[in-house]
Amino acid sequence: MAGPREVRSSAKGFLDSYVNFALANGAVITAQFGDRDRDRECRRTLRDAFPGRDVVQLNVDRLHRGGGGIHCVTQQEPA
Repeated sequence: MAGPREVRSSAKGFLDSYVNFALANGAVITAQFGDRDRDRECRRTLRDAFPGRDVVQLNVDRLHRGGGGIHCVTQQEPA
């Protein structure tokens, strides 16, 4: 799956990857960058890879500006 050709953010270090997604109950949560064709391709690819799950794309510009991604922020912290 290719990354977006264009993104809304111009921040240095911006993470422009669809690969950093998270699995939730019945869903796949992934990035949406504003590149209609690539966002659609990502949604289709993840839908095929995870049949039966809803693919939910979110505007992650603020999160990815820091160099992290959806999967990164969903990780557990040690107790």
